[in-house]
Amino acid sequence: MTAVLRLARLVLLGGVSTVAIGAVTPGAFAQQAAAQQAAPDITSTNAPAPSEIIVTGLRGSLQRSLDIKKNAVGVIDAISAEDIGKFPDSNLAAAVQRIPGISVSRGASSLGGLPTSTGDATEITVRGFGPNFNETLYDGRQASTGTSNRGFDFSAVGSDFVSEVDILKTPDATLSSGAIGATINIKYPKPFDHPGLRASASLSGKYSPDAKSVTPSGGALISDTFANNTIGILADFAYSEKKTRQNHVNIQGWEGNNNMRPGQFADPAAAMAAGFTDAGAAANTNPASWVIQDYGVYQEHTEDRRIDGRLVLQWRPSDSIEMTLNDDYSRDHLSQSQYGYSVWFNAGALTGVERNGNGTLTNFNQANTPTDFQSQINSSVIVNNEIGFNTKWTVNPKFNVILDLDRAESKLNPKGELSSLDVDVGYGPSSPGGINGTNVGIAGVAPGSLPYPTNIGPNGNAAQFINNGIIGSHVLPITSQQNKDVVTQGKLEGAWTEDTLKIKFGVQYVNDKKNLSEYDSFANNDWQAYAGYGPASNNPGGVALPQNLFTNSFSTSNFINGFKNGNNLPANVLAFNPYSVLNYLQGLGNPQTKVIPGANTACCTPAFDGIYRIIPNAASFQTIEESTASAFLNINDETRIADLPLRINIGLRFEQTTTRSTGLGQLPTTLTVQPSDHTAFLVGFGPQTSVSNKNVYRYLLPNLDLVLSATDHLKLRFDASRTLTRPPLNLLTPVLNVANAQRVGTLVATGGNPNLQPYVSDNLDLGAEWYYAANSYISLAAYGKQVSNFIVGGTTRQTINNVIDPTTGAPGQFSVTTNVNGPSAAVYGLEGAIQHVFGKSGFGAQVNGTIVGTNKPYDKNNIAVSNFAVTGLADSVNAVAFFDKYGFQARVAVNWRADYLDHFGQQQNNSAFGSEPTFVNANTQVDFSTSYDVNKHLNVYFEALNLNNSTYSTHGRFKEQLLDVVKFGRSFTFGVHMKL
Repeated sequence: MTAVLRLARLVLLGGVSTVAIGAVTPGAFAQQAAAQQAAPDITSTNAPAPSEIIVTGLRGSLQRSLDIKKNAVGVIDAISAEDIGKFPDSNLAAAVQRIPGISVSRGASSLGGLPTSTGDATEITVRGFGPNFNETLYDGRQASTGTSNRGFDFSAVGSDFVSEVDILKTPDATLSSGAIGATINIKYPKPFDHPGLRASASLSGKYSPDAKSVTPSGGALISDTFANNTIGILADFAYSEKKTRQNHVNIQGWEGNNNMRPGQFADPAAAMAAGFTDAGAAANTNPASWVIQDYGVYQEHTEDRRIDGRLVLQWRPSDSIEMTLNDDYSRDHLSQSQYGYSVWFNAGALTGVERNGNGTLTNFNQANTPTDFQSQINSSVIVNNEIGFNTKWTVNPKFNVILDLDRAESKLNPKGELSSLDVDVGYGPSSPGGINGTNVGIAGVAPGSLPYPTNIGPNGNAAQFINNGIIGSHVLPITSQQNKDVVTQGKLEGAWTEDTLKIKFGVQYVNDKKNLSEYDSFANNDWQAYAGYGPASNNPGGVALPQNLFTNSFSTSNFINGFKNGNNLPANVLAFNPYSVLNYLQGLGNPQTKVIPGANTACCTPAFDGIYRIIPNAASFQTIEESTASAFLNINDETRIADLPLRINIGLRFEQTTTRSTGLGQLPTTLTVQPSDHTAFLVGFGPQTSVSNKNVYRYLLPNLDLVLSATDHLKLRFDASRTLTRPPLNLLTPVLNVANAQRVGTLVATGGNPNLQPYVSDNLDLGAEWYYAANSYISLAAYGKQVSNFIVGGTTRQTINNVIDPTTGAPGQFSVTTNVNGPSAAVYGLEGAIQHVFGKSGFGAQVNGTIVGTNKPYDKNNIAVSNFAVTGLADSVNAVAFFDKYGFQARVAVNWRADYLDHFGQQQNNSAFGSEPTFVNANTQVDFSTSYDVNKHLNVYFEALNLNNSTYSTHGRFKEQLLDVVKFGRSFTFGVHMKL
């Protein structure tokens, strides 16, 4: 015991620079005793027995979760299944958000490049740290992902057959390096968890009023043990389908500039009085202004079809050996039809400008502005397969060994499926003098208001906005992202138990190899083959399209709720079949062998032959391999201080990570204005070169956890630790990426940094928990994190390869965004929670709230390029009222999250002031669910999500700078659960 206390003192005094949070949780691969129904004591061999619990139903789930929280040495929250095959929520993220310190995002989807939302809870933020700062494990194993970052999409995990989700807010040295936000361990059932024959099934239908559709979901699980419980098998299968409709107003970026001229303003004299001069415009020193870059109105119809399958085999060849083999498979096909109208603005071409006190342009016009209609099909297919093998050998009553091996593979569009087919048509000249001139503007910019276009339609005739017979072809981008991620991992762990002392030690190796690539019609410039809108727009490029292709539209009546000026949107927007236009254009023939007026014969490399093709985009090809070798030691013991029980846990983990990144680089050599689209450049490139880089870093990660039982019901916690979060893999590319598609006046490039170091956080956590009655408690926790190595995206204006901009005759000025490790910041917060069950009445409630803060908040008035702030921080409140008795359950949940800075960067990111911010607006959502046990084998249930019809919305630097607002509507689910 003395040695343990001495080691604790060393950790506190020497191992942690600025202490905060440390924890221990269930060993990643510990097996529960077959007959054990309540949650086990996961950190001690001599802990008090858990309270008597109700083992089924909602209250049983809450009690098991409470026991896990109570018996853990570190800071851990959990959600347990109500029964095998019955999780409290249909969505894991929705379930997790009921926990203190956790809030969810409902806008992570970006199919087709437009951030949108289906209303599903997708990603989580823990204690102010967003998806990339959290680590998600499957049964203690790192998950593979087909995306290009480390964020985890919880909507992609079916919850039907999850047995438990543990949220480790402090690290377990035997499990992983710990994430700065939290480690989320998703646990699946195994045959030996529930000996004997167990079977369950579910069938449901989901109704979306906005999409006017009912979609089916269902699943089945069977588990059995044989040969005196020495052999077990579990199999489950699930299918889910969901259709939603989203109404979406999208502004792709607010471009900051300081070169607006007095003559552009509606009141030039007032502008000059405010400091605007022509000389200042030339020198880029006029007052800061922000203008909409790209404005659009869209309707999106999204369908998500997913299948999951899992097979688990377990064998006990002797009393001392237990083997587990699992194979998990999933396939998710997300598809979307997107229809919309958009218009592009350039700051230097605006007139009639009005500007508010923040510098936001609230009203303006732009002469000769084209009108664009898009019909886009977006899609992604993600296939996951994971095979794992685990052996536990009990050498003797005091010593056991666990060997765990696993291979997880994810593929995005494995058969070359298209990510996006975007057909863009429209009218309006790209040079003065067109017979259908347009003078489009924007008005209605204000907090809580929808900006709307003015002077729409040919020559400002709104009645001819659609169905006017003058629509011509424009651009046709096609993309296919094809990624592959393979994670192989192995772990050897030993555990020694002696009275109250338990020591765990071991080694672990994880290799993550990710291949990223894109095939598109930008690399060959085929997307511009028929650009220009055609002869009706007085343009030599583009062809007239038959009016019978454009007979459908969608209405914007009641398009978005909760915002002003919604009635000023265009009354109807075209909705057409993109393949009809594609087939028509390809049916015109080969412009290399016949004359096709409007064909852009000089656009493409190789020459366009009448068929739109996609080819490899060299700049997108990346191979990133990350290997981490770890050794860990964990010591857990119990003692008494002033005759009060004290539980001590000390962890130490050493990690060495090696990253190897390879990419294809090429520099621009020429910029040529597209003859049929004067807003776009054709970029010429030099030869491709392969660029590689290797980076190695090592960290020692200690943690200390203390739990003092002040009384039988009051626990006091102290946790200190060091944790890290590795940089997003897609930022590690060693090449400078200059996109093939560039806009006049908005040249952009991005550069990777393969030498990025991980974020490192020193953490301190203090808490108290009072378990004052059965299934009831009050908790309060304060935490602090000192985080260093924040990765910041710096944007600079610079030339690249001295390439000349033909519109200025000078070397082109590119906005180049790169990422570097930069500042440190402190994050601190306070969490409070209460769970109370009102005796035997069946009624109960949960309420929790989180207040967060930082010493580096965002300063919206700071226009320095390096303006830094901590992202993701938001106060939140979750409240649940429930009833569970007589076989009847009902629950109402209200979740609120305050306005917060989500990230730096917008879709169009050419601001003179660096990466502009994206904030998510405050949101409240109300959900309801109920169920009834018809008998012990059959349960019927109903779920209503988003009863208050809330929307998802974001804004830029100031609240009036709306970026996205999405109405995704309500959804209702009716279903049955069955079990043996």
